[in-house]
Amino acid sequence: MLDRYFNYAILADIIVSSLIAAIFYYLNDNCFIKVPSTERLISIISDISNVAFTSAGFVLTFLTLLVSFKISANPIKKEERTSLEETYKKISIFNLFLSSPLYSETIRHLKNGVKELLVIAILGYGVKLLAENISDATMFYLSVFGIVVISLVLWRSLLVLSGVLSVQDKEEK
Repeated sequence: MLDRYFNYAILADIIVSSLIAAIFYYLNDNCFIKVPSTERLISIISDISNVAFTSAGFVLTFLTLLVSFKISANPIKKEERTSLEETYKKISIFNLFLSSPLYSETIRHLKNGVKELLVIAILGYGVKLLAENISDATMFYLSVFGIVVISLVLWRSLLVLSGVLSVQDKEEK
């Protein structure tokens, strides 16, 4: 199930965020919750945009570290008269990760996360600029959407980070 989520992460984030925003629409429509005032919504949207930019910085930092490790890693070379398994035994697990297709997948997921976060941040500032022309309810639902996308991207980034750290932990043991 998690593999399917990772294969369609951006689409899944949009669907989940839209569903949760629809739940909030239902709750508001049936008077279970009330939409905040315009001033409060603009403040919330600013906060969401700032969190999105900050989170993008966090993910970009992790991405930069991985790329730096890849650049400094020694390439895997099979020596003559040795099997591939013997060669792999001499190389650290983390270097194997950096040379595997899993590394490219990890980079792809992190890059997509940064893209999502930047879109949410820019969308938030765009909504803030056009606040006079947008209803409070729409700003509220967009805020809910943004919070859910940010949460999902950070959760996915933490899953990726946990996977990389588990590879490093295996290496130390």
